[in-house]
Amino acid sequence: MAIRNFLYATLLTAFIFGGCTSVQHISKTNIGYESVSSKSDIGPDEGITSMIEPYKSTLDVQMNEVIGTVSQEMTKKKPESTLGNWYADAMIAGTKKEGYPVDFAISNYGGLRVPYISAGPLTRGEIYELCPFDNLLVIVDVPGDILDTLLQQIASTEGWPVSNGLRMVIKDNKVESATIHNQPIVSSQIYKVAMPDYVANGGDGLKALIPLSRVQTSKLIRDILIEYAQESTRTGKGIGASIDGRITIEK
Repeated sequence: MAIRNFLYATLLTAFIFGGCTSVQHISKTNIGYESVSSKSDIGPDEGITSMIEPYKSTLDVQMNEVIGTVSQEMTKKKPESTLGNWYADAMIAGTKKEGYPVDFAISNYGGLRVPYISAGPLTRGEIYELCPFDNLLVIVDVPGDILDTLLQQIASTEGWPVSNGLRMVIKDNKVESATIHNQPIVSSQIYKVAMPDYVANGGDGLKALIPLSRVQTSKLIRDILIEYAQESTRTGKGIGASIDGRITIEK
């Protein structure tokens, strides 16, 4: 519902301001004030409603399209969660589908914009609510020493969504240990890490990633999630994830 309201509001704004092509310069303006009650019940403008109805109907059809079925509720939590694991594994699958080899994938915790996805039919609109921003998938070449900085940032916030293959133990908001595909991190090695362009461009305190070599794909992460859900449905795997110890916190 939230994404539909946002799309309709955006469309309405485009209609209102897109048609204003002339500019008038006013040398003198008389300003008046009128008290308006916040409780005023103002009905919808029938003209505007009629104007956007064809677009609203089209969007409704697209957003209500069922792309699969979620077997069990997926939730967003720290240090590890079913929704975060599914999200990051989808990024890995999408990256490999595009032909890019990667070691693992990450997403910033705030990149997941809903607290959970309920069990049952999954619609395209729900993926838009989960991932409303047009973030592109980027593969960054991260040297081992800078990878340590990346993992420390994840540890300082008690966990981000990470794909299968990465294992971390956090203690006192610091990395206690970490492995990639059961191998220790080598400072001189280059690791290929899939992530949203927001993170690759220094978001969430990761400015160390900005100068690194990367491949910016043309794939929106949102589209990757949709394709991953559709492929899981086609192959009979179902849509879901489990907690498998990717990130743990040691007390």
